[in-house]
Amino acid sequence: MSRPVRDTSVEIVGRVDMALFGSKKAKVEVDEVDEAAELDEVAEDDPEADDDADDEWDDEADDDLDDDAPEPDEWVQLDLSRDWRDDGPFDISEVDLEADDVQRIDLGALIVTPERGFTIQVAADAQTQIATQVVVSNAPQSAMQLTLFAAPSDEDFRADIRQDMIDQSSQARSVELVEGPFGTEIRRVLPVTDASGREGTVPMRDWLVAGPRWVLNARLMGAAALGNKGKTLAVGLEEFFRNIVVRRDDTAMVPGTAVPLTLPTKP
Repeated sequence: MSRPVRDTSVEIVGRVDMALFGSKKAKVEVDEVDEAAELDEVAEDDPEADDDADDEWDDEADDDLDDDAPEPDEWVQLDLSRDWRDDGPFDISEVDLEADDVQRIDLGALIVTPERGFTIQVAADAQTQIATQVVVSNAPQSAMQLTLFAAPSDEDFRADIRQDMIDQSSQARSVELVEGPFGTEIRRVLPVTDASGREGTVPMRDWLVAGPRWVLNARLMGAAALGNKGKTLAVGLEEFFRNIVVRRDDTAMVPGTAVPLTLPTKP
């Protein structure tokens, strides 16, 4: 099994500043966050988010869900119609990380490649202190949340996770299934209330890709999820997502459970 290239300048002191990777710079922060807090932060200082999100989803609905779009019971067939991760994300068994000199951040189950201008946060559950999410930002009010889920070895588990997300979206302004860059994509507009009591909405796009005993979820939030308006931001996050390497160990886990991450340590 290939080993990832570790950056030896990483220090874990609550907030970690990565050293320059050539011309690339990344920052890893260790914070206690929850999903609602992340959504509030993305929506903050954007008073026009409600109108932009609602209007843009309305404008794109006709294009994305046209007469040729699959019916809801055909989304699984879309997922299985091709290998949607030909260009990544990759499983550790599919790559040789020692074959290049690219500097990567090793988070145990996920190995990520830092990019110029990107901020990388590792999110830990406030109660358990277990880190299970990575939040990547490439612009103000633009973020991508990454979660790795355990999956069975003998079946595709994307539809199950997707249905759970839909079932948990009872308060959403809108929920749509469309064909995205990784197969079936969930698009939602969720209401949020910030710390000052101001109400708003946050658009989200969810990608799900399946590998050996895992499903990786990328959730685009805020500006990057605003269709054509966020296209450039979404493209940058998509490239980051494709460069991820998943290292799911042999630990037995209940399907649908978030796989814990580890933080970089000094050699």
